[in-house]
This record gives sequence, structure tokens and C-alpha cells, in this order.
Amino acid sequence: MARRATSALSAVLACAALALSVTVLGGHQPAAAATAQRADGQLSIVITGMTPQWARPRSTVTLSGTLRNNSKTPVSQLTVQLYGSSTPVAYMAQLQGDASQQYTLAPAQLPGATWQATAPLAPGASADWSIRVPASAFSMTAFGVYPLAAQAQQFGTRLATATTFLPYEPDPKGTYARSRPTPAKIAWLWPVIDSPLLDQRWQDDCSGPQASALVQSLGQNGRLGALVRAGSADQEITWVIDPAVLANVRTLTTCQGSEPRWAKAASAWLTTLKDDTSGRPLTVTPYGDPNVTALITVGRANDVSTSFNLGRSIAEGILNPPDLTRSGTAGTATSPAAASGIAWSAAGVPGYHTLENLAADGVRTLVLSSSAFPGAQYSVLKTLNGGGGCGPGGCYMTALLASQSLTQLLGSQSSAPGSAFATGQLFLAETALLAQQQVPAQPIVVAPPPRWAPSGPLAAGLLADTESAPWLRQVTLASLASARHIPIVLNSNWPPDSVGLSRITRPELHKLLVLEREIRQLQNIRARPDPGLFLAVSALESSAWQGGPAATPDAMLATVAGRIDVEQRGVRIIAERRITLGGLKGSVPVSIDNGLGYAVRVQLQLQYSQATGVRIAADPPGLITVPPHQTQTIRLKVQSAQTGSTTVTMLLASKRGDPVSVPLRMTIQATRVGILGMIIFAAALGVFLIASAARALRRGHAGASGDKPAADAADGDHDRAGSADPAGADTVNAERAELGAVGKPAP
Repeated sequence: MARRATSALSAVLACAALALSVTVLGGHQPAAAATAQRADGQLSIVITGMTPQWARPRSTVTLSGTLRNNSKTPVSQLTVQLYGSSTPVAYMAQLQGDASQQYTLAPAQLPGATWQATAPLAPGASADWSIRVPASAFSMTAFGVYPLAAQAQQFGTRLATATTFLPYEPDPKGTYARSRPTPAKIAWLWPVIDSPLLDQRWQDDCSGPQASALVQSLGQNGRLGALVRAGSADQEITWVIDPAVLANVRTLTTCQGSEPRWAKAASAWLTTLKDDTSGRPLTVTPYGDPNVTALITVGRANDVSTSFNLGRSIAEGILNPPDLTRSGTAGTATSPAAASGIAWSAAGVPGYHTLENLAADGVRTLVLSSSAFPGAQYSVLKTLNGGGGCGPGGCYMTALLASQSLTQLLGSQSSAPGSAFATGQLFLAETALLAQQQVPAQPIVVAPPPRWAPSGPLAAGLLADTESAPWLRQVTLASLASARHIPIVLNSNWPPDSVGLSRITRPELHKLLVLEREIRQLQNIRARPDPGLFLAVSALESSAWQGGPAATPDAMLATVAGRIDVEQRGVRIIAERRITLGGLKGSVPVSIDNGLGYAVRVQLQLQYSQATGVRIAADPPGLITVPPHQTQTIRLKVQSAQTGSTTVTMLLASKRGDPVSVPLRMTIQATRVGILGMIIFAAALGVFLIASAARALRRGHAGASGDKPAADAADGDHDRAGSADPAGADTVNAERAELGAVGKPAP
């Protein structure tokens, strides 16, 4: 049955169909949709607001905007005339055209919809205009999206035109009531993602431009502050949070001493985020929001797994969401925990190989761009997960296709006048068009760019429009992924791995490999491993750096490499450069000094030539634990078969045998001084004893001959030590001669 179902679906997918979200056409120009100017650039017109944002039969529409004179001469007799159309937009491409072009979708002049300037417009000056017109003047009938143009004129000549779009909802009891579509389900991803800092041990967190920019973003007028504030009132959005943001902001809370303002702002933002996300659907990206597809494509799947695991752990420790590390395997579709198994591939289109790796990391639902399946009739699909584990719904991964058109629209919003209005109005227009294009309407998945920066009240306004628009029904992403009947896509029809424009280059990959090797070596000498060391790698792999200037990631890389070098040099060998043994064997002390703030486990490796029969071994052998800021002494047991010198190269190695210190050379000289010295000492002692005995005997004979000294002996020859011997050479041989004449008179 499954094979027949998937084959049938493959045939359906192969059919030509209207694109669900963005099987269309180039990028958005929201500013152009609200702003236009003369070819010579001397006059521009902007639409800045419209109420209501969609019309009903008895509505009165108020359109407002601004005229600006960009020339160096006054412009007089200016009017603004509104134009409309009784024909609704039929294709998404019509919403994305250039509004300043000569051709207009709104050719019909609306009677009475005119604004007249009361005075000439001075050079560089602006004038606000506003026009009220009843909805009946548009001749709108069926449900749809109708074009509306504001044209600046001088003496009836067109100078500039700005176009917008007005969704129309017919009377539910009127002739065109049946044209109203069934409300389409719509689900939002709400990204809280930023460019990651290195965090803690790798840099000074309370200073620098990166930390300062993050603090500014947390404020009331900052990007992250505005996003959290806008999402606080919406119960259906799915928060997608980069754990690096949480870790970086938490670190800023420790800056009370040097930057108390920073610490206060960081604490307030974290508290607000924790309160706003409590009990709400929430998932996290891998730490640093890397380009998962690009990393897996170049063989860095382990990095993705590490970033996922560490990121989930950090998020749980800060926000305490339910069951985050269980990856959505528990809970109902409506519970907050159901969202934890959702991942988001915002950069590139992941292929089936990528899905296999993501499934192994606990991903059950993947949000990706609708460009992965051009022309697809469905926005919710399933595919086999490649053996990465089975969840409650079976061994499948669910794919939610986010509208690429809406993603581009939200990303194109700028600070130009009228841009926020144009973005919001086009959002309503596109969702209305999507809702009516298929029956029943496919769910709409909205995924803004990861580092979305909406200006002013736009973010909150979009969520409010989503909730109130009659053709939309807001739901959670988890509810879409848990639907009972989801089409299955054959694995052979899944697109191959493709990372689009964001690729990891060979030089970038080489730098990552070198850095990871150095970090792994440092990790291997720690008595207690610190997984956080790899967060530096995750920060450098962030998608925030791809396609942009290399200065910031290169500076971060240099910071990490420098810190690793310092820490590696913090463990060293202390020993004499030259040692002379008093024999052919002996013990030589060697110290291991740990200048780091954590305990290390290292082993002493010895390299020397054994050609002369020398044997050298460390005592104790193997791994040695050295407490922080302490020194441990071990001994080299040396045994040599003959005299001579041996050069020993000593270095410290991790438990895996990787060298972690600068080599130190020592020369050990083996001698026979020890044995020869014993013989000389014994012989000298014997001579001394014999000489002492001879003196004692001579004193005895001298005492027996009388109380006076001999006639030939000088009276003053008695020394202060009590010896009566004449001052002469005291040799062994001499002492022996005297001993030989004992008992006979002297000649």
C-alpha cells in the first residue's frame, strides 16, 4: 500500500501545478510597491498607510501618503488621483512587479478620489496627502486581491505612481459569498537568532564591538528586544532560538563591575524571554545556527550533532523548557514539547543525505524552503528518515515547506519611507492569494530570515494581521506536522544535497580542521572534559559569517587559536638540561608544572637512542594527574650498560598520545665514579687506621724510656694537639716501616 501511495503521489508531484508559496518569480521590492518617482527623479510619491487593510462592501477606504519634491525648483499644481480595477490579481507575479513602470494594474480612475496641493511644493520639501473613497467605487465583486494606485499629477500629466493591493471580502450573504475561501491554516516561525560571540573563556565578554552591538539589540528599540516584545502576545507562533544568543546574553549579566548597564539590560531581556516562552511551542537551532546542509555536505556531520546536543543543554539550563532534549518524542501535538523536534534549514536545500543525519540527531520535522519542491501541490510532506530512529508517527521525517515568496518579502523590508506599510500590505495580499488558489487551501508556513530585522511595529502588526484576517486561521507548526493524512514523497524524488550560494570553501574548511584538532588536544589533557570547548568551533561555523566580510570570523579564529596556544603552554616540563650520574644507574627528578585553572592528566613521553644499552623509564608510568596551579614530580629511572652520555627528548602527551607541550632535551652522563670512589675511600680508611695504630705504638715506647725526652729531640717540638711526633710526611709506606722496627733500638 505504501509503495502504491508513494508512486501515486510522485505522479501527482510531477504534474504541473500552481506554486504553493514561491514557485514564482524574482525578489520583492516592497518599497517600489509603495513608492514611485519621475524618471528624472524630481518627484516621488509614497503610500504610508491604508485603513482598513482589507475592504468589505460597506467599507470606506482611507489611503494616505507623502509627496516629495527632489528637484531644485518648486513644483506647483500638484494633485494625487487614485486608480483601481474591478479585476482581481490572478498570479503572484503581479504582486511583485515594479510599481513605477508605465503599465499599471489599476487603470480605472476612481471618481472623487483626489487630493489637491494647496501651495507649490518647495525644493526638498514634502507634503502629506490623504484620500477617502468608498469600497463601492472600486467595483469589487468576488473575493480577491485588487490593485490600487496613487498617481501624482501636474495639470493632468502623470509624474509618479505608487501601487498597493487591497484584499476584498464580499458579503457572506451576498451574491459572491461562495467566492470566499475556507480560511487557510497559517503557522509562524519566530526566530531569535543573532551573530554569535565566542563567549566566556575565548574573549573579554564585557567589552568590544560585538558585545556592544548585542546589548543594543536587546533594548526597547533593538532588534531582539522588538522581536521578543512582538511575539509575547501570540500563543501560536513557534519560537526558534539560537542557544548561542542565550549563552552570550547570560554572560553579559556578569558584567556588573565594568558595564552595569549591560548587565541590567541582559538580565531584563532574559527574564522577559523566559516568561514569554514559558508553556509556548519552542525549539532551538544548533549552537550558533550553522548552515547544517553545508556542514554535512563537507563531512562535518559530527559538528552538527555536537552543536545540537550542546545547544539543547544550554537552552534547557537557561529557559527550562519542557522535554527539549527529548526532541519532540513525547507529548501531544498541541503540547509545547511537540515543537522541540522541529528543525529549520534556512540556508540552502537539504538533500536526503542531510535528512539522514538530522534524523539521527532527533529531528522529526524539518522546515525548509518551498524552493525544494518547485511546483509542488502540498506544503506538508513526509519522507523516510533514513534509519535515524522512529518517532510516534513512524520512521518518517515530516517536511514543512515555508513560502519562499513570504520569506523574501519579509527580508526585503527596509527603513525607507513606506516600506513597512508595503511589506505588511503585500503580506496580506499574498496570503489572500494563496488561500484562494487551491481548494482546500494548503497550509501556509511563514519563516522570516533567521536574523530578521523588522523596523518599528511591523513584527507585531504582521502577527495581528495573521490573527484577524478572515481568510487565515493561525495554528502551530507542530499541529501541521501531526496531521493524520500527509502525502509521502519517495526518497528518489527528494532533491540532492544542495547548499545554494552558501558553501564552505576549502580554506575555511582547512581552518576549521586545524582549530578543531588543537581544541581536541586541549580537551584530551583535561582531567574532566569540558564540552564547551567546542562551542568556539560552533560559533565560527555560524551561518552568520557566510557570504559576508571575513574580518570578524578571522578575528574570532585568531582569538581562539591564541588562547589555545596560551593554555597549551600552561603545562610544561621542568628539568635540568644536563645530569651526571655517580654510576651506571640512578634516578633523575623531572617536574610537571600545571599553570592552568583546571586539573590535567598527561603522560611523559621519552625519546632516546638505545644503541648504547641505556634504558630509561618514568616512575610512575602512564597518566599523571596534576591539580590546578600545582607541580608534580616524577623520576626517570636510568640504567646504562656502559659509561657515556645519552640525550633524552621529553614531551607531555594527552591520554591519546597527542603531544601537548614543547619538547625538552636532557643529557644524562653515566660514569663509574661511584665504584671507584668506594675503593679509594676504603683504601684511604685502611691507611688511616694503620697510621693511627703506628702512632699509638710509638707513643707507648717513648713513655717506657723515662720521663725526659731523648737528647736529640728538641724541647719545643711538642704540638698543640698532643702529638709528640716530629713534623714529617705521614704516608702509608712510612707508617709501615716504623711498624716493622717495633721492639728494637733505633740505630
